[in-house]
Amino acid sequence: MMPKPLSFRGLMLCTALAAGLPGLALAQSNPVGTPGMSPVAPPPQKNDGKGQPVLLSADSLDYDEDLGIVTARGHVELSQGSRLLLADTVSFSEKTNVVTASGNVSILEPTGEVIFANYTELSDDLSRGFVDQVRLLMSDNSKFSALQGERLEGRYTRMEKAVYSPCELCASDPTRPPIWQIRAARITHDQEKRDIYYRDATLEVAGIPVMYLPFFGHPDPSVERRSGFLTPSAGVSSDLGTYARLYYFFDIDESKDFTLEVTPSSKDGLLLGGEYRQRLVNGSLTMAGSAVYTDRPRLTAQGTEVDKKEFRGHVFGAGRFDLSENWRWGFDLRRVTDDTHLLRYNYSTENILTSRAFVERFDGRDYFAVDAYSFQDLRPGNQEEEPLVMPMATFSALGEPGSLLGGRWAADAGFLSLLRSDGNDTRRLSSAASWRREDIAPIGLVSTLNAEMRADGYWVSNLRREDGTVEDGDKTRLRGFAHADWTLSMPFARQSGTVQQLIEPIVMLSVAPDINNSSKIPNEDSQDIEFDYTNLFQSSRYAGIDRLEGGQRVTYGLRSGFYGFGGGSSTLFLGQSHRLQGGTDFPEGSGLRRRNSDVVGKLELSPSPWLDVSYSFRLDSQSLAQRLHDVYGSFGPAAFRVSGSYLFIDRLAQGDGLNTRDREELSLNVSSALTDHWSVGVNQRRDLAQGGGPILTGASITYQDECLTFQLVGERNYTQRTGLDTGDRIFFRVVLKNLGEFLSPAISGNVFGEQAR
Repeated sequence: MMPKPLSFRGLMLCTALAAGLPGLALAQSNPVGTPGMSPVAPPPQKNDGKGQPVLLSADSLDYDEDLGIVTARGHVELSQGSRLLLADTVSFSEKTNVVTASGNVSILEPTGEVIFANYTELSDDLSRGFVDQVRLLMSDNSKFSALQGERLEGRYTRMEKAVYSPCELCASDPTRPPIWQIRAARITHDQEKRDIYYRDATLEVAGIPVMYLPFFGHPDPSVERRSGFLTPSAGVSSDLGTYARLYYFFDIDESKDFTLEVTPSSKDGLLLGGEYRQRLVNGSLTMAGSAVYTDRPRLTAQGTEVDKKEFRGHVFGAGRFDLSENWRWGFDLRRVTDDTHLLRYNYSTENILTSRAFVERFDGRDYFAVDAYSFQDLRPGNQEEEPLVMPMATFSALGEPGSLLGGRWAADAGFLSLLRSDGNDTRRLSSAASWRREDIAPIGLVSTLNAEMRADGYWVSNLRREDGTVEDGDKTRLRGFAHADWTLSMPFARQSGTVQQLIEPIVMLSVAPDINNSSKIPNEDSQDIEFDYTNLFQSSRYAGIDRLEGGQRVTYGLRSGFYGFGGGSSTLFLGQSHRLQGGTDFPEGSGLRRRNSDVVGKLELSPSPWLDVSYSFRLDSQSLAQRLHDVYGSFGPAAFRVSGSYLFIDRLAQGDGLNTRDREELSLNVSSALTDHWSVGVNQRRDLAQGGGPILTGASITYQDECLTFQLVGERNYTQRTGLDTGDRIFFRVVLKNLGEFLSPAISGNVFGEQAR
């Protein structure tokens, strides 16, 4: 029987479409039936679609009164809640409560995935049905394809003879298999639990089967985190023997989680570790650690290694907690039982572990803090005792610009207490008041005035002087100091085409009383002097305040550069200082011992993205002999890029009297993007000084696209520490999008048969 145009009765039937689809609202581009009817939108309800009204939009509607079938044709849109169906034709049978859609069928689910099909039969609420030749597009652009599919209970999508892959198809030949895919007899997507399950599955790479999985499952792309096993790793190591590292992640709730680590090894036995993380309303907390009871190598006085069974482990932690809008407290905890445990289990490469507890206050431009520090030195052979800092108090206040004589005032105060079991116990109370003003003349001359007055008090117990003598008992030292600086600079700029040139001469006059940095005041924070272009124009070239730079001097420099409108640039800075008096407390080799300091500078060349060079240097003030060179550069396009760094420190510039040779080190890295996806790289770090040699060498081959990363890595470490055999290491890693990262068993030790140095 031929269908009839939609009558008033048919319109009412559509309005009631089914018991499960109450309150149908119609919207047609070519309306038929009762003129003047307008769609009525119901109030918003739950997004799952169940029990909500259905909205229908189509080019035309027909109703067959004899069969009780409503048919919508042309650009059909059928929506309920957050679920949307698009098709060329949609029909509804009031007798069977079945919706049939055909021709370019698309179903958008509330969770974000889209189902494509040629033909589908669905229940009245679109939650159950049959789909022919189904294709499913997930929210992260991964895809399923199957001969048939079923929608069950509004929760499951079950696909027979199906394929899953997150990879893009070949643009020139879409029939080619993707980089990798999982082919299964059945794939089920549980939208409520957000899981994807496979039965009789095979992992294929480039169309070649590589792994059979009778049953397999993983979260769908909408899952950000969930309890379960993380990617394990395993290997063979000369340190640990045969080992495996297993991780299980506990998703406790939205604000906290815990990761358990279990690492069995043939040499060390069983190691247990874990990491706990929690986000609080007023802060955050992280705690991590490990523990193992095993043999620990020791070096005897005769130079031989012996094993002694004992507990080994570490604990790391960090916390930040807000007390109010202005107050905060926190801690950093980093401790380990011995020097090599962190390196042995690849937890950290740090040489000095710093633990800290603090309370601090922020109030506008003012800052106040009280800290306590504890240090653990892991460097082999270092006998110097690290002090306990308890407490260190700091206060800083900064005035408004122009608030005092056209400039800005600042006030600083602090208290420091350093405690040692053997050596100096130092307490220091310091204060400083400063003023700074900057003016720019109409001709472009920039003038900066800076003045500071400070007073420091020391209380020292068992002072050990620099000459090695010890002053027993408690001693009190007081010191006052004032200095002023006046800096003038005159930038000149001009433009030539698309390039702007800048030349800026700078001169600074520093005035301060001569000061004798007496050894009666302990030197805790100014032992390491690194004179370069960064601190040339500072008021004091000492790193801290235990040693101060007095006297009068003139500092001068020149900054110039070329800047292209396209982003390229080339800059050069040169500078030197001249002291007006002869005496100084700076050590030999510092570059500041003579009246004329060493010449310092930096050259930067970055004319294009394929060239970037940075070169800083220090030259002897008399002979212009090199005292320090520090070079970093990268050159070339991605197809062949060379990068590296070179450090040279003259033995005279090291200034401690213990070094008899120059320090010279080179790091070099060469990488090449062979294609859009393949790249290779090699790197080496080498000691170039006499008696040196290679320190670290590595090489890698990488393949990476939108759904797969494969990397083969080999490296050799030429250093060795007691109880830690660092030599060669070879492994590969594979990252499959949505499935996770897989590490091969690592082979480490002296793989190539050479003994590490």
